[in-house]
Amino acid sequence: MSSPPTDDHMPADFDTAMPADIEVRFCYRHPDRETGVSCSNCGRPICHECMIPAPVGFRCPDCVREQNEGASRARVVTRGQIRSRWGAGGLAASATPGTKVLVGINVAYFLFEVVMFGPNMLMGGGATWDQLTSIGAMQSSAVARDHEYWLLLTSTFMHAGLIHLLFNMWALWVVGSFLERVMGTLRFVLLYLISGLAGSVLILIAGSPYEKAIPTVGASGAIFGVFGAAFLWAYLSRGRDMMADQVMRTMGILLVLNLVITVAGSAYISWQAHIGGLIGGMAAFLALRYGDKQGFRGRVSNDALVALGGVVAVLFALVVWRVQTFPP
Repeated sequence: MSSPPTDDHMPADFDTAMPADIEVRFCYRHPDRETGVSCSNCGRPICHECMIPAPVGFRCPDCVREQNEGASRARVVTRGQIRSRWGAGGLAASATPGTKVLVGINVAYFLFEVVMFGPNMLMGGGATWDQLTSIGAMQSSAVARDHEYWLLLTSTFMHAGLIHLLFNMWALWVVGSFLERVMGTLRFVLLYLISGLAGSVLILIAGSPYEKAIPTVGASGAIFGVFGAAFLWAYLSRGRDMMADQVMRTMGILLVLNLVITVAGSAYISWQAHIGGLIGGMAAFLALRYGDKQGFRGRVSNDALVALGGVVAVLFALVVWRVQTFPP
């Protein structure tokens, strides 16, 4: 049997060098071990001893430990994993039907206002306060004395002019689309409605009891609830999702700026709607998040619905109390 050729006997065109595009990787827990396997969640290289079977591929011990400690999912650290979670598959426009429907309802309601009261509504005029209340604007006395409870919700879909509508719908489209992708459509729509309702409830409690008090319209209370929920998601997800840190900073700045504008703004800005919506949205988010052991995956569990029902029950109790104590 002939011996293998030595370097001196290799053909001239035979390249013994390793291809330049092959990267030698070593296990992140055992740096002396070469490996070709990576964790399917974080992307770090792992050796045969560190590989833990997962539904898809293998996981590293750190990711498995993080999930076992109660996290809904382990932190995503690779660009590929971030694209997988936040890219076209999860963040496509088709994934946000709830946001589209809510924007459509708000726009349709405003067009109804224009039809009812003329083109002057585009600039915020053309209708008296009584006329606005007759088609859904929020007025504490109408709710408490006349028992027109539907105003608590219908007012959240009305707007006082085209600029008012455009600003609110832009905020709903940008932040609402993001939050819907995180929570799912049903959870997001429920949170939006409860946020708007909470804003109206605080108007009823802390607003003017006089018959001719300025009626309140606008989706800003519900949008404040969406802002608060997005901030909470980011705060609770920090350290497990790279995008969460950026979202938390962005939403924190937005909330602070809007709260300053609310407090320092004109008499035509309803601080009650903004603060009430913010509190209601955060409460609804926590009820949905911790009422369901699966987090925001799959269908809404009965426990999450019960927890959310508790938030609604508190709002209902506040309405009953205010109606009974409302000045004659």
